[in-house]
Amino acid sequence: MNRVDFTVAIHTYNGETRLPDVLDRLKSQINTENFSWEVIVVDNNSTDMTAKVVENYQAEWSKVIPLKYVFAPKKGVKFARERAVEKARGELIGFLNNDNLPDSEWVSQAYYFSKNNPQVGAFGSQIHGDFFEQNSESKLPENLKEIACFLAIVERGNQPHLYDSKHKILPPSAGVVVRKQVWQQAVPKTLCLNHTDKVTELASENLEVLRNIQQAGWEIWYNPAMVVYHKIANSQLKRDYLLNLMRCVGLSRHGLRKMTLQSWQKSLAFPGYIGNDFRRLTLHSIKNGESIKVDVLAHYQTEFFWKTIKSPLLFWYKQKKAKTKAPNYQSLPQDEYCLEQIATAFEEKSFILHAQNILSIGDEDFHGKHLEILLRLQDKTGNIMLPGEFIPTAERYNLMRTIDQWVIVNLFTQLSQAAQSNSNCVYEINLSAASVNDEKFIKFLHQQFDIYEISPETISLGISESIVIANMKQVAKLISVFKEIGCKFTLDHVGRANLMPDYLKQLPIDYLKIDGRLVKGLTNNQENIRGIEQIHNLGSKLGFKTIAEAVENMRIIEFIKSLGINYAQGYGIDYPQPLILNGNKIKMENSNLNTFNSQIIQPVAA
Repeated sequence: MNRVDFTVAIHTYNGETRLPDVLDRLKSQINTENFSWEVIVVDNNSTDMTAKVVENYQAEWSKVIPLKYVFAPKKGVKFARERAVEKARGELIGFLNNDNLPDSEWVSQAYYFSKNNPQVGAFGSQIHGDFFEQNSESKLPENLKEIACFLAIVERGNQPHLYDSKHKILPPSAGVVVRKQVWQQAVPKTLCLNHTDKVTELASENLEVLRNIQQAGWEIWYNPAMVVYHKIANSQLKRDYLLNLMRCVGLSRHGLRKMTLQSWQKSLAFPGYIGNDFRRLTLHSIKNGESIKVDVLAHYQTEFFWKTIKSPLLFWYKQKKAKTKAPNYQSLPQDEYCLEQIATAFEEKSFILHAQNILSIGDEDFHGKHLEILLRLQDKTGNIMLPGEFIPTAERYNLMRTIDQWVIVNLFTQLSQAAQSNSNCVYEINLSAASVNDEKFIKFLHQQFDIYEISPETISLGISESIVIANMKQVAKLISVFKEIGCKFTLDHVGRANLMPDYLKQLPIDYLKIDGRLVKGLTNNQENIRGIEQIHNLGSKLGFKTIAEAVENMRIIEFIKSLGINYAQGYGIDYPQPLILNGNKIKMENSNLNTFNSQIIQPVAA
């Protein structure tokens, strides 16, 4: 593997509209001929088309400067940056967010600064605000300049200088460059300021990283020759956004302060910090008086002081909460393994679509195919992982929306290539609770039908009974929207006949799929037979077709056929097989469906 001098790591979450501007700037970098560099896009579990944007750019990207897609399965900037450090091949890593536009010499200036200053472990850029939206400010309003650093605007002159640890000032994450080896040696795996979402009420994880580097003996500098433009939306200058920002920063203060103290100092320093914070708040209140209510800057600073005072209490609460949760993390090693496999599957396209035939066994004449789309994951050793091995971890780490979208995009891609050859086939796609509850999913699915020109009549969306019962309002909306354009719906894993009349009448679905646990024990369990009869009879009254899953032998097929079930699915009919293209036709390899069709003509002896 060739050596790489510099890696640009772009962290993004749902950045499909912002990412192209950053990539276009990186395509236009100059004075980089004398060193090697690469670009990696670190997708922090986006639910938009970020991966597709990167794929499109890769198709036309220079082969000399690799562009790679990296998937970070855990939410949070710190986790995304750890993933970047793990995947980066460069000796230096320059971090950009998807709203950071680097100047044309940003890469070269970073590289040569590091060469001329080997004692520097990390260094930050000069960052100008880019107020890009219509009716936006041309520059940062005067009354907000005192908190410009919190908005990642850093204009500290045109001369490089050291960030002195005594002054407790450090660069923001936008445009910061770190030596990979320094990060690996100085930054611990577990930080106290991991910011995964607004609920955490913490921020400043970048400052925690840099503080660790500083305490390890490395210098941190400001390099004004590296220029970055930070795109700032109008909403980021609004009261609510800025108040939340100041609160997050204030609540993080205790964690940063603890880092500079020895263990014996912490208990002694705590009263001093509290006293000084109250003194600053009091002086601020006396100075500004009633103007705090109308002066926006004074109001933001008041919030900052109050949250700084509350910061130790928040950390105490979080530590206590973490201890009570500790017993629940026994499966962490398996989770970590699965997360790595899932992340690699997104990066290396090692998810695989399988399909299983659903056979018509009723009296009606049915000439088309009906397939359930299934997902498999090929791990690094080439072994195939079944959904039961990785889906539980994906659910715990909120990855299911992303996985659902991958399935839809890749199925639609294959169907669009197969053109009209499969118009008489129904493809059943299973949806997770995360997708059902995502307000953006409806828009996403509409877009995919339009982009790939897929006939909605060929798609059946499968939702399990438990998800329907728990999310009736959202399910009803989803069905209403896509029924209107022709989609079919399958109610999956139906096993509670006593609950069905209360909700089925509200849902215009097409198929009831009977839970395999009922079907497997059908031949020697009268209670199972009665349950299946109830489900089928109710479905028939409401005009729904019934599907029996987990059909494993001919005895079961005879029973369910005698009960009037319309369709059968299971290993006795067809094993799941990779879904592939054969010319212009979708087919499955090694299907045993034809063999089974010839068998069911002849009844099995009792």
